[in-house]
Amino acid sequence: MALTIHKNTCIGDGRCVEACPIQILKMDPEKKIPEFIDGGEQACIHCGHCFAVCPVGAITLSSMDPQQALAVDPLRLPGKEEAKLFLKGRRSIRCYSHEPVSKKTVEELLDVARYAPSGINRQPVNWAVLDGKDKVHELSGRVIAWMEGLLAADVDFARSYNFQRLVNAWNTGQDLICRNAPCVVTAYGVKDDPLVPPSCLIAGTYLELAAFGLGLGACWAGYVNMAVNADPGIRKFIGLSPRATAGAVMMIGYPKYRYARIPSRNPAKILWR
Repeated sequence: MALTIHKNTCIGDGRCVEACPIQILKMDPEKKIPEFIDGGEQACIHCGHCFAVCPVGAITLSSMDPQQALAVDPLRLPGKEEAKLFLKGRRSIRCYSHEPVSKKTVEELLDVARYAPSGINRQPVNWAVLDGKDKVHELSGRVIAWMEGLLAADVDFARSYNFQRLVNAWNTGQDLICRNAPCVVTAYGVKDDPLVPPSCLIAGTYLELAAFGLGLGACWAGYVNMAVNADPGIRKFIGLSPRATAGAVMMIGYPKYRYARIPSRNPAKILWR
C-alpha cells in the first residue's frame, strides 16, 4: 500500500482528505478513517500532503520515512517582517571572494532546493555542479568562443544581446560571463518534458534564496544557460547529455561585499477583477 493509516492514532478529522491535491482520499463513514477512492492508490503522486497535514502522525507513506521527517516548529519560522526583509534583501552577487565553496555546502544548498514545488510532484530537476575557479573560468572561455562564432556569422540575437561587449571585456581580462565565481550549478532535466523548464526555474530560485540564507551569494548565469542549450561542446563540458536541457544556471560563491540597504523597485502592477 502506498498509504497506511494507523487506526489507533487517527482522530478522523478529515484534514488529509481535504488537503489531498488530487482528491483521491475519502472518509469511511463507519470507521471514520480515510481511505483511497477506487483507483486512488494507482493515482497517488506521493506528494506527502496527507502525511504532512496530519497533526497526530497517523499517516505513513511507503515513499517517506516518518523518522526522517523534519517537524515544523512555528517558533523557528520567520515572522512577517523577517520574511519580507529576507526576500527583499536578496541581491544578485557578481563580486566573489577567493574562498572556495565546499562540496558539503553545495550539497546543503541542493538539499534545500530539491524541496521546490514541481507539477504533480514530478520532481524532474537534476543538478550538475562545476566546481573550482579553473573549471568555471574555462566554461566562461567556451561561452565567449560560442559568442565569437555567432558574431562572425552575423547572427541577429548576438548583436541584440551585445555579445561584442562581453567578448571585448574578456579580451581585456574581465570575465563578465561567470564573474570569477568559484562554482556554477546547473538545474537540468529531460528536454522533452514540458515540466522541466518551469521546475528548473523554481528550483533555481530556491537555490538562490538558500544561498543567501547560508551566507553565500548567487547570480543567474543567463549567458551560460543560452550557450549550454545551443552548443553541444559546452553541454558536454558541464556533463549534460544531448537529451538534457538546462533550465537554470547559477553562479555560487562567498560575497566579496555585504549590502547595507535595499534599493527601491517599481510599484507592483496589479490588475484587480
